[in-house]
Amino acid sequence: GQTPTFDEYIKNAWISIGSLGGLVLLCFVEADSIVHQFPNCLKDYSKLFYWSSLITRLSDDLGTSKAEMERGDIPKAVQAYMIEKGVSEETARNHVKELISNSWKKINEEILDNRFSRAIVNLSKNMARTAQCIYQHGDGFGTSTGVTKDCIISSILRPIPI
Repeated sequence: GQTPTFDEYIKNAWISIGSLGGLVLLCFVEADSIVHQFPNCLKDYSKLFYWSSLITRLSDDLGTSKAEMERGDIPKAVQAYMIEKGVSEETARNHVKELISNSWKKINEEILDNRFSRAIVNLSKNMARTAQCIYQHGDGFGTSTGVTKDCIISSILRPIPI
């Protein structure tokens, strides 16, 4: 197959991760608390949803791209950037991490104007936070072993000593 340019990849990546669908469904769940905003939910929240979904996709790519490429999967953000710019994997990974950092800044800019439902803002932020947690040590979703598994078990099953 053909490797997309990095920009082509990014234009599709935020949608293909599936978090947009999840966020829209959560709007339905929160419909009572955002009833005045609900008719324009997608329009009003589009940038917030975009940045949250992009962080989710890029976090997934950082955590899973090596293993997925070994299995013969399509190139991810890291590989698309490496191929297009002719840079090392480390340089490409750093670029993706910088995009994630900039995306968090964009989320913060979006919520500063205070026009959003707090529930939807928290759902959007938590979607991105969860992705970063799951993929920070590799594929914490597909394999669910090691550090990610220990973190999840600790968070859910072990009480916090007081």
